[in-house]
Amino acid sequence: MEDNDTYNIKGTLIYEENIDSNKWGKNIILKCDKKEQFDYAKKCLSYFETMPKEVESRLRKYLFRYFKDYLKYIDEEDIEEWKNITEENILEHIEITTIIVDNNCRTNIIEFHIEGSCDWEPENGLEITISNGKILYVGSYVDYGPNSSRLKYALENYGYYDENADLKMNYADKE
Repeated sequence: MEDNDTYNIKGTLIYEENIDSNKWGKNIILKCDKKEQFDYAKKCLSYFETMPKEVESRLRKYLFRYFKDYLKYIDEEDIEEWKNITEENILEHIEITTIIVDNNCRTNIIEFHIEGSCDWEPENGLEITISNGKILYVGSYVDYGPNSSRLKYALENYGYYDENADLKMNYADKE
């Protein structure tokens, strides 16, 4: 199933196409700044569906960090319901809703970011940013596209995962 939509948001056209994913489910939204980017966005989704095992392993590791950090803020009596989530099954507890390709994405490599949700953090959701096989960001959704000034600022000021930091905003390692 594929549906196309175009939106005008604050004078900027945003193009969307719904597509089904073999791995991530139905109605994944491909969101692009230009209509011509849809084929590239499909390549990004294909990469995410068939990512190399070592990339998927790192992604599970980073997602599990995000989950474990969230548990610190849960009341003790509510933790019981989360005991079944492990690093091995963490992907079963996320939902990918949108693959985002913007004008900052370099089309000579695979780079994109993902908007989604996760069972443990329904309020702030999930974002994953990938560039050329490297996972740059895993955490709550804040619109950190690859090569964006927002991501650059976040990495310069907050960096990558630091287990000793009080405030963790990125659960990915520097790769």
